[in-house]
Amino acid sequence: MTLVDAAGNVVATTTTGSDGAYAFFDLDGGRYTVIATGYPPRAAGISLAGGDVDDHDIELAHAGE
Repeated sequence: MTLVDAAGNVVATTTTGSDGAYAFFDLDGGRYTVIATGYPPRAAGISLAGGDVDDHDIELAHAGE
């Protein structure tokens, strides 16, 4: 998983656990894009206010699944 800020800068990267869960820590408020790879790439925008804890799901699948 890659987290990109509104200016297009990579802020953080992480891998998912065996259950598919992932987390990014110590983020400033603002707009971000979460990008998943390993399957056909998926991306989703999110907005955070400083100190938020948020759940964000991305469905990963190959075409036809």
